Amino acid sequence: MHTDDLALSVGLAAPELPQEVFDPVVAPLVRLAARRHGQAALLRAFTRVERAPATVNAI
Repeated sequence: MHTDDLALSVGLAAPELPQEVFDPVVAPLVRLAARRHGQAALLRAFTRVERAPATVNAI
């Protein structure tokens, strides 16, 4: 179970991660999402939600 899943299951917000933990995780997830959906879809999901695909995920 992921901390976000656990927090949500009890009605709490997920805790903020320290930047030194967050940064090394984000880069590979972004690369995986770009490989799976294409760079344009990923950029649209970040910047133009009205033109983004229904879902964009890394895993």
